[in-house]
Amino acid sequence: MRQKVLVLTAFLFVCVSHVPAQIAPAVGIRKNTPDVQALKNLTIVVAPGKKVENGTIVVRNGVIESAGANVAIPADARIWDCAGLTACAGLIDLYTDIGQPKPKQSGPLPFETPAPTAEPPRGTAHWNSQVHPELSGADQFLPDKDAAEKYRSMGFTTVLSAPQNGIFRGSSTLVNLGEGTANSQSIRNNITENISFSRDPMGDNYPGSLMGAIALIRQTFIDANWYSDALKIYEKNPVQERPEENKSLAALQEAASGKQPVIFEASDELNILRAAKIGKEFSLSYWIRGNGYEYQRLDAVKGTTIILPVNFPDPPGVNTPEEALDVSYEELRHWDFAPENPARLKQAGVTFALTTSTLKDFSKFRTLVHTAIERGLKADDALASLTTIPAKLLGMEKQLGTLEAGKMANFVLADGDLFAEKTKIRETWVDGARYEVKAPSQVEARGTWSYSIKVSPAKQDTGSILIAGDPEALSGTVARGAVKVKTTTSTLTGKNITLVFPGDSLGYAGVVRMTGTAEDSTMTGSGELPDGSSFGWGARLKTGFVQPPDTTKKPETIHASFDVVYPEGAFGRIAPPEQPENILVKGGYLWTSGAQGNLESADILFTKGKVAKLGKNIAAPKGATVIDATGKHVTAGLIDCHSHTAISEGVNEAGQAISSEVRIADVVDSKDVAIYRELAGGLTVINALHGSANPIGGQNQVLKLRWGMLPEQMKFEGAPEGIKFALGENPKQSNWGDRFTSRYPQTRMGVEQIIRDEFRAAQDYSRKFEEAKKNPNLIPPRRDLELDAMVEILKGTRLVHSHAYRQDEILMLIRVADDFGFRVATFQHVLEGYKIAEAMAKHGAGASTFSDWWAYKYEVIDAIPYNGALMHDAGVVVSYNSDSDELARRLNTEAAKAVKYGGISEEEALKFVTINPAKQLHIDNRVGSLEVGKDADFVIWSGSPLSTYSICEQTWVDGRKYFDRDEDRAMNAQIQKERADLIQKILKANKPPTGNTGPTRPGHRPSYSCHTEEGGVE
Repeated sequence: MRQKVLVLTAFLFVCVSHVPAQIAPAVGIRKNTPDVQALKNLTIVVAPGKKVENGTIVVRNGVIESAGANVAIPADARIWDCAGLTACAGLIDLYTDIGQPKPKQSGPLPFETPAPTAEPPRGTAHWNSQVHPELSGADQFLPDKDAAEKYRSMGFTTVLSAPQNGIFRGSSTLVNLGEGTANSQSIRNNITENISFSRDPMGDNYPGSLMGAIALIRQTFIDANWYSDALKIYEKNPVQERPEENKSLAALQEAASGKQPVIFEASDELNILRAAKIGKEFSLSYWIRGNGYEYQRLDAVKGTTIILPVNFPDPPGVNTPEEALDVSYEELRHWDFAPENPARLKQAGVTFALTTSTLKDFSKFRTLVHTAIERGLKADDALASLTTIPAKLLGMEKQLGTLEAGKMANFVLADGDLFAEKTKIRETWVDGARYEVKAPSQVEARGTWSYSIKVSPAKQDTGSILIAGDPEALSGTVARGAVKVKTTTSTLTGKNITLVFPGDSLGYAGVVRMTGTAEDSTMTGSGELPDGSSFGWGARLKTGFVQPPDTTKKPETIHASFDVVYPEGAFGRIAPPEQPENILVKGGYLWTSGAQGNLESADILFTKGKVAKLGKNIAAPKGATVIDATGKHVTAGLIDCHSHTAISEGVNEAGQAISSEVRIADVVDSKDVAIYRELAGGLTVINALHGSANPIGGQNQVLKLRWGMLPEQMKFEGAPEGIKFALGENPKQSNWGDRFTSRYPQTRMGVEQIIRDEFRAAQDYSRKFEEAKKNPNLIPPRRDLELDAMVEILKGTRLVHSHAYRQDEILMLIRVADDFGFRVATFQHVLEGYKIAEAMAKHGAGASTFSDWWAYKYEVIDAIPYNGALMHDAGVVVSYNSDSDELARRLNTEAAKAVKYGGISEEEALKFVTINPAKQLHIDNRVGSLEVGKDADFVIWSGSPLSTYSICEQTWVDGRKYFDRDEDRAMNAQIQKERADLIQKILKANKPPTGNTGPTRPGHRPSYSCHTEEGGVE
């Protein structure tokens, strides 16, 4: 319908602007024009699901005075006839950087490139330049006219704007997207504290890993709580050492106490879980900026408030078989699932607010929301996620989110349902100020017109013009008699019309061009013939345009072709493997790795995930799962005492020499496909270790390879906690390059001294806590996560696993341990262990070594393949480890090398990868052998596990079958079929690209090991 605007001097009017009361003095003559607007004949969406037809909105001084049907229009109001338009509350985006300084540099620097030296902080700032919660988004905010206009064109009137640098980024400010000063646009300041796991490459070297970022976040919240308590105690009793002034910790008080919401930025679904864990640990009020992968773990993200991007990826390029080779199965599945992410979250009861964040092409936002609606999200729920839900989260539901009296006059006018495919936003009103987005044509040009062209004083040409199409994309047909030609250009701007058409079939040799002015029933103008001569023309409306009935069928809702699996992608399962109550393995050759030794043609019964009985002719309980193992071999699950599998975003925290505060437990990557591949090699338990960049590195995590489970569910319950030390070339940065020469230590002597210094500091730290307990009037020591771990070593509750090669360094650490009264649990690699095996045995240290690695760097020059056997003969508990995702898949044949090099018996050699690593990790009461009462972790082999011809056929963990060779063949075939089906789905859809590449996600995980510097030295 035609929009009629009652306006005086309309051609001079740009917008009606309500200017709030200002402190600044007026310049010139004050304006006292009443600021009252009445918008009538509207369809008003008062709130999601609540609609009023033929309604009126009255706005006075930037506030909605009344809205609804039968609203009286005040006498002093300016009236806008909005027939054909629909009004809904202005959209709210909770995650933007509008008006904030842009980051100087984005993306992580290569490991080999040291981060630039950060500028020393000014004032009483935090010691780490990546922590600046005191940074105020309000103080940083500078109105961005262009950005505001783009957001208004999408229907947004209000955004939460926050700084984007660092880990603790600072507080956000809520702004309206009108024009004016920062003062007039700002609504409320310091609404949220914003935190990211992403490290600023322009900041300090520390942290340089995801686990380092998490440790820094945890330590900072601990410090903020301590700081608050310390100031209170000092105020009561100032006769003691004064706590330092720290504006960063002071700024965190509201967030740390749960009074100010914290927004965590999460790049994938596992980071959502990591953020939630921090939020729960510190009792924070938190929201999470999501990523688009939430559907992969709906069970885990329930109960979390998510600011949700709609960054659905374009169809991958699969037009040729060669092009399709570059597209992974996971990419194909994500393309299929991503548009359903909002609907699935809604169905799961997850609270979310949609955001434009992470979109490459911001202008596609409404198109992508429409796609989400096509894929199952209700339109009312989409609107709520951009209006009422963010308003409530902000605590601004009395001012924003609906079109009701007393609320800010923030609303959007569209010519249809806001998220319908063809709907156009016409206007956006902010604080009662009107901003025109897409003005409709002032006249209706569509219809059938009779025209006359005065070619010359003596020649008149007549015919008809049919103008049709969309008002913003007209099409035309010029007809004379039976001859018809289509226009190549048909445009209407305001009242100015342009028509261009080929005139050959109408008697004009070339292209005819016509321009003119259109009114409701007439057109007049001038034109030019192909020969350059001018003419005048006119037209009269014969038949008005009649919208043809929409005969297109409503498209059926498209659904993802397959079920979500866990982990999502290749070899995932719809549900975890079942745990039969009873499993009887009959007639196999049992390698118990226990007191019973090897048993030929024996049976083993597992009940409720535990070994129940071993022997011959065991009767199967009723309903038991029976496996015929005749001619096959059965072993306990293999154990890798040195692994870097399942670690996210960095194996080293190399930003500082001591990093005992970081935890592999915080960055377990349960989606790492290496887990499944290692299960296929009979591995069931790994010791996931920090790298060897530091003399004292991070805390390790013992994992059971429960493929498809969440990170917390993979952790080996009750396994003693440990930590990684490192000696030799790596911690002193010998092979890091000439640029890495400033971090202490740079020598082997320095490595010893910094380790000793840290233990002395831990002893002092422990004493201070004991003293503080005696006097509550004294400020207690600040809890230090770094020293906490060191105290646990001294108390014997945390095991030390030390990377070491040379005999002198091994002896050095033994002497340090003796001096401080703790024991080294294992020396890792320990390639010169054979030289001092007796000293290791006397100390009680285990040796987790390579079978036959040598010559990969100079400090292993004395490595020999007999190392394991010689240490074993000297009484050291020896295991063979992988230090490699690939080698971990064949640890059974690594064990066989102990037979070749050193003459170890076959039975004893298998213990190098079963009971011996279990002993080293102090988990041998649960795993490592097939003995009654132990966990049902076992492997069925086609032949001897020490034979290179043998194949792992089944791997069971806790009495659940996590790998089956026959199932694997079936899954491979299914993956190929699903891949082909998804490619066909893309080809049949034939949808044009939107310019969106999908969510930003951590890159491909490198394969970490000791002899590579990819992703950090190990």
